[in-house]
Amino acid sequence: MDSSDKKRGDRGVACSLLKLPDGRLRVVLDDVRNLTPGDSGPWQHEVLVTFKDYERAALSSLDLPEDELAAFGHYVLARLLATNGLLPSEP
Repeated sequence: MDSSDKKRGDRGVACSLLKLPDGRLRVVLDDVRNLTPGDSGPWQHEVLVTFKDYERAALSSLDLPEDELAAFGHYVLARLLATNGLLPSEP
């Protein structure tokens, strides 16, 4: 992979981490739009997709069930496909 490649798609998914007042951590997924399509950004927020709160110790140690980690990756890929109009249409 060429680390100097600045090309990006038109739409994406931003994943962020928010520290909550009670000590838990919130993982947030947002749909974003590239303001300079084909380039590396800047990106603009479009819509909140979802979020989930975790105990800090469990998330920091990645001590989550394997199926939850797999579901997270699957969900991110599904959002990328959906926001770019690449999911197959229902019959």
